[in-house]
Amino acid sequence: MNLAKIFKNIDLIKVDGSLDLEINEINQDSRLVSKGDLFLCIKGSKLDGHQYLKHAAERGAVAAVVQDWPDNNHGLTIIQVKDVAGSLKEIAGAFYGYPDRLLKLIGVVGTNGKTTSTYLVKSMLEASGYQVGLIGTIDNLIKDEVIHSNNSVTNTTPGMLELQKLFAKMVAAGVDYVVMEVSSHSISQGRVAGLKFAGGIFTNITQDHLDYHKTFEEYLRVKTKFFKDLAPESWAAINRDDPHAGSIIAQTKAKVHTYGINNQASVRAENIQVVQTGVSYSADTFKGKMDLALNLTGYFNVYNSLGVLTAGLAEGLKPDMVKEGLESVLIVPGRFQMLPESKTFGVIVDYAHTPDGLENILKTARSLTSRRLLLVFGCGGDRDRTKRPMMGEIAAGMADFTIITSDNPRSEDPLRIINDIEAGFLKATSKSIYQVEVDRAKAIRKIIAMADADDLVMIAGKGHETYQDFGDHRIHFDDREVAREALKEKFNGQLQT
Repeated sequence: MNLAKIFKNIDLIKVDGSLDLEINEINQDSRLVSKGDLFLCIKGSKLDGHQYLKHAAERGAVAAVVQDWPDNNHGLTIIQVKDVAGSLKEIAGAFYGYPDRLLKLIGVVGTNGKTTSTYLVKSMLEASGYQVGLIGTIDNLIKDEVIHSNNSVTNTTPGMLELQKLFAKMVAAGVDYVVMEVSSHSISQGRVAGLKFAGGIFTNITQDHLDYHKTFEEYLRVKTKFFKDLAPESWAAINRDDPHAGSIIAQTKAKVHTYGINNQASVRAENIQVVQTGVSYSADTFKGKMDLALNLTGYFNVYNSLGVLTAGLAEGLKPDMVKEGLESVLIVPGRFQMLPESKTFGVIVDYAHTPDGLENILKTARSLTSRRLLLVFGCGGDRDRTKRPMMGEIAAGMADFTIITSDNPRSEDPLRIINDIEAGFLKATSKSIYQVEVDRAKAIRKIIAMADADDLVMIAGKGHETYQDFGDHRIHFDDREVAREALKEKFNGQLQT
């Protein structure tokens, strides 16, 4: 696209060089720049794109957008704007043809349950005959095609530039709807600013990300902002059983539909049955009664499916198609994922990495075993330290035996993280047996080696992740792979305790 056309609707402070240039691609990472690209100098929390102007020029960029005027333009056309990050949606939108306007967007917001909810929404919409894209923690999907992210600094919700690239690919592929996990970081940093959502699902809010947001009140304010920004013609599916639901409902202009179990709501679950193979319940909805039998187990998945059911009805989908979509999901990777390779006892891998998340999966796990509940978990480094003893105390009160281990220590000393968790065990009134094993692979092998018939082993914290992050390097690591290998050795008589 012609450079002048990209900036047609943007106020420019200063330009040095020609705007009559053809731009092949837009990038904000100088390492990804190719010949003929436009480079965006964005100031981040850790890195400043202005420092990489020379590198972008050497890689073949022909123009750059800046906030601070450079001492050397390195042969590039330089375009100065007031705020590069603030102009990003319009720049990317113009270049890619405003693809977000051609898609119906559904956002899922909350501390826990976002990933499972997006997979359920995708299945529900596909059962209703729509082509669907998904943007989230595990994968970005265009229908069933996996699109790997190039943006190393974002996890759950990509930055605005990558979002527009994904949206453009989705439009080209004939996608109708996009369901997105919307993280608090993305809301705070403006990554979803200006996007028009058809509706949003609020799952819950509990303590998380206080290393970034500093206080729970700020975390709640950011989550609420998503619903505050929804247009009056949008809908909001709100978990009425969450203590903060009333505050969110009071601040949104969208049409509110509530769901829950314990409180009166637009959609309410009754006669709930939780077994190892799934959950079933009757839903009393504003479109009539509906019986559901899901392949996903856990009390928390009653809430996840209720939120999605509410969203589907709010969006005007046929109830029988909503039911078909919800009931057809067999597994969500790393979310209470049962490993079938275990022959005499259960082994479950889950992503739970918050106090509320850990408590929820342990409650369900406890209900699924008549014998011992064995747990392996750790906490991430360079993240909220205050939740570590809380999770230790929860584990002490709910598991029969726990091995405290590493998660993603990042730049922190793994033993320091483990000591923080251990403080919760020492504080707990119900002190279950535990031990420490820093090596996560050894911890998983130990817990599986000691498991007997009808025990249940829970491996928590990393879920779908296929790496372990040590700050200055990453290694390949998949809880499911390690557990499967240990199971294979155990049942062949090769695994030693």
